[in-house]
Amino acid sequence: MMIRKEGRSLREIIKSLGPGLLFASSSIGTSHLVLSTRAGAHHGMVFFWIILLCLIFKYPFFEFAPRYVAATGHSLLKAYRDQGKWAIVLFLLIIGIAMFAVVGAVGAVSAGILSTMGGMDMISVSTLLAILLVITAALLLFGGFSGLDIFIKWLSVILLISVAIAFVAVLIEGPVDTVPGFEPPDLLHGAGLALLISLLGWMPTGLEASAMHSFWVLEKEKVSGKRASLKETLFDFNLGYGMTVFLAVMFMMIGAYTVYGSGNRLEGSSTEFSNQLLRIFTTNIGQWAYPVIVIAAFGTIYGTLITAWDAFTRGFVRGLRVLKFPVVENSEEQESFISRYYKPMLVIIGLGGYFLFRFASSNMITILQGATIFSFISAPVLGYLNMRAIRSKEVGESYRAENWKIVLSWLGLIAMTLFGLYYIYSLWTGQAGGH
Repeated sequence: MMIRKEGRSLREIIKSLGPGLLFASSSIGTSHLVLSTRAGAHHGMVFFWIILLCLIFKYPFFEFAPRYVAATGHSLLKAYRDQGKWAIVLFLLIIGIAMFAVVGAVGAVSAGILSTMGGMDMISVSTLLAILLVITAALLLFGGFSGLDIFIKWLSVILLISVAIAFVAVLIEGPVDTVPGFEPPDLLHGAGLALLISLLGWMPTGLEASAMHSFWVLEKEKVSGKRASLKETLFDFNLGYGMTVFLAVMFMMIGAYTVYGSGNRLEGSSTEFSNQLLRIFTTNIGQWAYPVIVIAAFGTIYGTLITAWDAFTRGFVRGLRVLKFPVVENSEEQESFISRYYKPMLVIIGLGGYFLFRFASSNMITILQGATIFSFISAPVLGYLNMRAIRSKEVGESYRAENWKIVLSWLGLIAMTLFGLYYIYSLWTGQAGGH
């Protein structure tokens, strides 16, 4: 089917969007609300440049995913499988370690935010989490990709408006006064280093999300019944990536302006973290801002819950399929396999996340931090696989990445590898610690 490239209405443009917004929504929860806000709160504006550099260096690796799909009609898993079964095993290992921790921790933070709302504090966080997981599972099971696509578009609009209002309010109010004798924690040792590696690991998200984004591009094409052009695919991705950049900076500055220098720390369990964030924000800005920050915080974290849960499920099922059988994507056999195992896998991940929270609720931030650190350490390998994918013979010349992106990706690989080695050395010598 031919795609019109000119004269498209705003309605048609909005309708064509989807995978990029899903990518953004899956990214801006943990790395933005939790890690970016804590980074600004504990270390101030120094993280402005760290976050920007991280987003710049990682950009090509994520951009290669929609580019590869547009060129080949396949997800990145085919490119991984072409490079060896070990690449699929690594992918499954990465998401296998992260999926229960992310669903449990992100769901717990969502439930923690809900518990701060009027009347909801009478319900335990554990019960709220169970209710939230059941509702989210129902949305994914019965709404399918189309339902998720529509839901995230509306959520993105609400999220951008609420975060922008909170951000402007923070700028108008200005930074909090610094208490006498305040000294920020060391950024390259102990808790500071652990936070830095966590943020680098998931800013905007782990590199495994590049493969998951490629799944959403294929799902969007299946639902719409047409193949998107490279220009359309990259426009959608760049819009979503741009959202992650702006929101990362906004949340970091919110933390820096409302907490840094005050002697307060944003730590603790999901409920404690949520309560601290809301209390500090309303104390500095005013009670009027409470509903705004609640909507912004819940929208941010819940968007990650529903998209990450879907992505982990699709990723694990597709990974098992590619590992077991020859790669014949978009075939009836693969679609049947995915349809058959998506639902039970979704339930398994949800139950795993819930019981992880039940038995380790006081350590969820630490568990999540561990998952992000593993994601960072494994990132250079996935980044290299993505580079090889976009330079493979299956990708036509007109779809190849520009030279500056290849150069930037090499710089990113070097930076991630060196910093990962530094962190491993710090663990070995006892300089790295928890938060």
